[in-house]
Amino acid sequence: MTHSSFTPRLHNAIAIGLWTTVLLAICIRIGLSSHSHDVFGTYAEAGRKWTDSQPLYSYTRGFVYSPLVAAFFAPFSWLPGSLGSVLWRLLNAAIFVGAIFWWLEAQINNHLPKSSTWLIFILILPLSLGNFNNGQVNPMIIGLLMVALVAAHEERWTLSAIAVGLSAYLKIYPLSIGLLLVLLYPRYFGWRLALTLLLMAAASFILQRPEYVLEQYQRWFSTRAVDDRRMNMDISPRDFAMILRLLHINLNAHAVLLLQLLAAAGAAAACVVGRIRRWSERRLLTCVLTLGTCWMLLFGPATEDATYCMIAPALAFALVEAFHQKSSGWMMRTLVCTSFAILLLGLILNAFFGLKKTPLLMSVQPFGTLLFAGYSVLWLFHSSFWQRVPEISGSSF
Repeated sequence: MTHSSFTPRLHNAIAIGLWTTVLLAICIRIGLSSHSHDVFGTYAEAGRKWTDSQPLYSYTRGFVYSPLVAAFFAPFSWLPGSLGSVLWRLLNAAIFVGAIFWWLEAQINNHLPKSSTWLIFILILPLSLGNFNNGQVNPMIIGLLMVALVAAHEERWTLSAIAVGLSAYLKIYPLSIGLLLVLLYPRYFGWRLALTLLLMAAASFILQRPEYVLEQYQRWFSTRAVDDRRMNMDISPRDFAMILRLLHINLNAHAVLLLQLLAAAGAAAACVVGRIRRWSERRLLTCVLTLGTCWMLLFGPATEDATYCMIAPALAFALVEAFHQKSSGWMMRTLVCTSFAILLLGLILNAFFGLKKTPLLMSVQPFGTLLFAGYSVLWLFHSSFWQRVPEISGSSF
């Protein structure tokens, strides 16, 4: 075996070994102490309440997902706690990893050589580790959204609509990615997404008594509408408004909503401009992933520390691609590296230090995301970064 063929195999083995070790360690921890640092208990409890026709939403915290998601977790609630928790994490990881593989295989980012797959997964791991440890749903959400985008690229419109629909019923704001796809592909995607959302809602009424389901949807909408976390620093969203708060600019609820709408309009305008300028489909879909993810984190309704897992794939793609593009200068590379470093710093500060929650501490991750959003705009609108290059050969997983 030559050295040139041995090195990629070693890199792949390291990445696979790290991911396997991390997931195995988490599963062992859950088996030994299933109730420690685990939000799965909240999901399983919602599944039990769904089965027993009990109210799912009695206050604004706790289980915050749709009644359809409670029905999804009902089978998990029938299992022993540790087994259900482990299976949930493995399903979460499978969708997340599978979506990343499919994105790379489809070569949406056309400057990513296959030989860099191992590096991408290593970069993604530290930003997503906490979500797998706690059983958060965020990896599944971004995985489903990536599936939706690749499916749209391959003109598998029904699959794309289903993926967006599932993510929207997990958390409402991922629907923003679906709306950007509607903007780009109104004829093929719009009616499919609308029909999918209606059919998923109808499925809830088939799985339980209609009057019970209707009441839960009413409770869900009402609790989401009054869930204002900005008055309590311990649960306040880590978003762009927090950066403004650090600068002593305090916005009321109406101003925050206006800011969210303006940012959404900006992301939509970028997609429209790209369509007018005849960007390639890959470039347009990369625009949706990067700007859509940045909007969800910076301007979404309830961004938490764990939510920043959702930026991991787009950031890792951009970081590796920046060092494979000859047209990427040192300033662009420095910008994307700084964004990654700040996001990693924010993760470390929140995970390993019991620091008091202040606007400074809670602005670290939003600031890293804001830098990445700026990098993404420069990258997307600079034509030299999108010149098609011959595929770089190399081994992948």
